[in-house]
Amino acid sequence: MYKKVIKTVVTYTAILTIGALIGYVAVNLPRWAKPSFTEGDFSAHYASSKTNIVLYGTQSCQYCKATRSFLRDKKIDFTDLDVQFDVAAQKKFAEFGVKSVPVILIGQRRIDGFKPNIIEDALLLLKK
Repeated sequence: MYKKVIKTVVTYTAILTIGALIGYVAVNLPRWAKPSFTEGDFSAHYASSKTNIVLYGTQSCQYCKATRSFLRDKKIDFTDLDVQFDVAAQKKFAEFGVKSVPVILIGQRRIDGFKPNIIEDALLLLKK
């Protein structure tokens, strides 16, 4: 009798675990499948800049702060635009159709969010 109860409990636990795993994958798959960056012509954003690297962010965003530190530690010159207070930056940022910061433009790549490895790859490509 105990073997039957144990078998039932194990079976239900396995079914629930598999179901939860399928649900987790189904919810996160679109995010995982999203490309790390977007290629495009961002030259209009560099028009008033001395560099081909632009950061759209805010002063309070922890990921924006991390991006700034990352670029400064590597002694990379970049244009820092605050989309919270700068109306012109807000308009240019709105062109991307995204709601979160940071958005980093490096050459022909747009990187949404702080992704050090992707930023590093874009910087290396820009140097070529």
